[in-house]
Amino acid sequence: MIGWASPQSRGVAPRGLSRRVIIATALFALLMAATFLLFAGAIAGLRHAATLSGRSEEVLAASNRLDRLVVELQSGARGYQITHDEMFLKPWKAARAALPGQAAKFRRVAAEINPDQAKRADTIARAATSFLEDFSVPLVTALQQGRQPGVSSAQAVAEGQRRLAALRSDFDRFVTVQRSVTSHNQQRSLTASRRAMAMAGAAAVSSITLALLFTSYLTRALVRPVRRASIMAADLARGELGVRMPETSLGEIGLLERSFNTMARSLEMSHHRLCRIADEQAALRRVATLVARGVSPHEVFETVAAELGHILGADFVVINRFEPDRMETVVGSWKSDECGEAAPPVGSRWSLEGRSLESSVERTGRPARMTDYQRATSGIGVWARTRGVRSGAGCPVVVEGRRWGVMIAFTTAEEPQPEGIEARMTEYTELVGTAIANAETRAKLTAARARLVAASDETRRRIERDLHDGAQQRLVSLGLELRAAEAVVPDGQNTLRERLSTTVEGLSGVLEDLQEISRGLHPAILSKAGLRPAIKTLARRAGIPVELELNIDGRLDERIEVAVYYIVAEAVTNATGHASASVVRVRLDVVDEGISLRVEDDGTGGAIPDPGGSGLIGLKDRVEALGGTIEVDSPDGTCTRLDIRIPLWPGRSPRYGA
Repeated sequence: MIGWASPQSRGVAPRGLSRRVIIATALFALLMAATFLLFAGAIAGLRHAATLSGRSEEVLAASNRLDRLVVELQSGARGYQITHDEMFLKPWKAARAALPGQAAKFRRVAAEINPDQAKRADTIARAATSFLEDFSVPLVTALQQGRQPGVSSAQAVAEGQRRLAALRSDFDRFVTVQRSVTSHNQQRSLTASRRAMAMAGAAAVSSITLALLFTSYLTRALVRPVRRASIMAADLARGELGVRMPETSLGEIGLLERSFNTMARSLEMSHHRLCRIADEQAALRRVATLVARGVSPHEVFETVAAELGHILGADFVVINRFEPDRMETVVGSWKSDECGEAAPPVGSRWSLEGRSLESSVERTGRPARMTDYQRATSGIGVWARTRGVRSGAGCPVVVEGRRWGVMIAFTTAEEPQPEGIEARMTEYTELVGTAIANAETRAKLTAARARLVAASDETRRRIERDLHDGAQQRLVSLGLELRAAEAVVPDGQNTLRERLSTTVEGLSGVLEDLQEISRGLHPAILSKAGLRPAIKTLARRAGIPVELELNIDGRLDERIEVAVYYIVAEAVTNATGHASASVVRVRLDVVDEGISLRVEDDGTGGAIPDPGGSGLIGLKDRVEALGGTIEVDSPDGTCTRLDIRIPLWPGRSPRYGA
């Protein structure tokens, strides 16, 4: 099996491109990571600033809420003190209930800003709690009990105003500080964010530049070769097996280019090998078709020699038959168009004696080859040496277990024929052996059938002759004697005379019946006058009209005449007795060294060659025994037509004027 990669590629693959890609990717990743960290820092700073800003807003909101609660305590207590209306105590009570929780929240959110603000918030929260517990609650309790506080109303009002003013002053100072802190944090975060954004922008520009350089490198080192490989792979898939990639890249891409070229060369070699195998199989099918059709061995020999010569690229191919006298006969030959010399002619005989390839095959029965024809001494060997043949390979042709002959492929090239050529020749020699065996079997079968037909005809002829010379003559003599006896019967013996006359007439009828039987076995007119008069007589005796067109004026071979007569007789009998025909047409011609016979009726058809008893089977055997063919066309409901072709026997021709 041919591998796809070179031997170097089956080891450790080069990693130059991988290292370059890894280094470039690492640099790109580091730069992108730095850019990301800068962006992350900027985002974190902005987030921290936003968090501080949010906390500042939360602290300011808590401060404002606590301030409002203190104001509501003061205004609620003051309104109740003046009007003693319980309506003013509702907001006071709500502020009293919410103040402890709001003070705790104020401490908590302020502690998240910085320690200084946490201390200020704690002072404000204690002051607000003291205002509630030490001033506002005792004042309202005393007013509810119907008594004035321990101090005068003016003093109570002044105390509340003083405490409230102190708390408001603390609140203002806290808010002022908090706003200053928030502004400072925002300015610092904004500065850091601008610095980070500038650095991130520079990193982004550097990243884009590096990405462009990296993309350009990958395009040149990877994308373009891969795209070129994909285009060439598409060309390769379309059958352009000659495409090759330039082996100019480094690392893995270079390995890909070399592997692609190796694959293309391997596919090209495999394609050539498959084409060669397909050509061989097509040639074998053509030869096998000829063998199956039963063509003559000579045609098979010539076809095999030509097909084998083209497949093997030989200069000459010969097929020789071994003869019993240590000779060989050329039965098939072929030569290439480039050779000026002629191949050994078919029918020529050559000696097997001496040192040669064919004598080795004849002796061992195994394939052999010869690479030096300068030392060949056999007849074909000397012929090959004088034609410049350098080497030859031969395989035996075996027919039914015997060494029948040899097939030899010669070449004039200096290089010896490739190994395994004998195995490729063996398939053709097997077909040649099959063709020869089939031809011999067909010849034996045809001869046997011809002998059977000839024996049957001779038997019919002998029976007809015996009937004519024996029984018919005796019946004629007996009839004459009875006529003589009738003539001498005395007057007055009319009864006896009538009986003798009746007997003579009966004998005449028996004689006529016997003559009809005799003519059915083998008509005497066929032997004496020939086919044309015999068919005309047959037509006159038929029970229906018979139209004749006999384009023959002389005599044919006796076996052919007998066959044609019985074919016409059988067809007329079938048309009369089975097909309900009203007319039969017979046409006989001599064409192409053979005879053509057509018998057609206008009956109901349906005639089938049935081995169980149809007369058509006997006609088929008779025609094929003479090497002819018979075609029966008899569809149901229409006419029956017989087409017969019988070749004139070799060396025979119509005997005109007989």
